[in-house]
Amino acid sequence: MASGHQEHAFEVIQETVDLYHQLAADRPDTFNPDLGQSLNNFSLCLSHLGHRERALEMIQEAVDLYLQLASDCPDAFNPDLAGSLNNLSIYLSDLGHRERALEVIQEAVNLRRQLAMGHPGIFNSVFASSLDELFRQLTNLATVSGHWKHFMKQL
Repeated sequence: MASGHQEHAFEVIQETVDLYHQLAADRPDTFNPDLGQSLNNFSLCLSHLGHRERALEMIQEAVDLYLQLASDCPDAFNPDLAGSLNNLSIYLSDLGHRERALEVIQEAVNLRRQLAMGHPGIFNSVFASSLDELFRQLTNLATVSGHWKHFMKQL
């Protein structure tokens, strides 16, 4: 994506998030799901542009929102919650918060495992993606802690 397009995309998604914040303030039941998706998209844009701390803030807001939505309607919002948790884990890891990243990806894996058990044709691919991210988080921790050689010997 060219720089001009990146800047324009950033402006568009920021405006979208601002608008959904306003709409959700008046009608949360109607607009919180859209706000969550926009926050997720905004975090991806911010991360892509190198604004990792801000991306972390946005994805955390999305996770908090989806936790609330999923508590009321898990069938509708657990998939979005799991996806946001997956992204949160990646951002945490990228910023060096590896232990917390591992906890978060485990939450995503658990949710996606449940979803895949109920609807494998729909959720197996994202479940596999979260398992792959869990592996990445585990190997990152093993490498950082110096236990990678021990880990590999056990395989």
